[in-house]
Amino acid sequence: IQKCYRVSRKPRGIAVIINNETFDDEDRFPKRESSDYDVINMEELFRELYFLVKKYTNKSAQGIISCLQYERSNIPTSDIFVAVIMSHGSRDSVYGTDGKSVPIDDITAIFNGDNCQQLRETPKLFFIDACQGGGTSIAIITHSLYL
Repeated sequence: IQKCYRVSRKPRGIAVIINNETFDDEDRFPKRESSDYDVINMEELFRELYFLVKKYTNKSAQGIISCLQYERSNIPTSDIFVAVIMSHGSRDSVYGTDGKSVPIDDITAIFNGDNCQQLRETPKLFFIDACQGGGTSIAIITHSLYL
């Protein structure tokens, strides 16, 4: 028999949304039109699912890491943790507004069992929406970590 995670707290946990819409190098990274609409929908969805939503906009590569480290250090007791990162990216990374890449493995490592004891044995979900050039290619990568 497979165990299921108990999800009963209100709030369930936090949902961190990072939305990079405008970038320093507009030729290389065009503005991500309509990303505000995506944020509104994601925020509404997670609020209806009883999450406390924290939003960040236009963060550099280091800013992405800093936001997540800050949230890790202030994380409440949770049933689930969610991070949504919307930016330009590549197969294995997202870009900060400064054009520097952040490996997805570095993002998820912030919340693994060794680095985030509060979330040990708690599901952690990462949704990455990273435009990969041309405005048409989108990669959605999800990680669920149970460490």
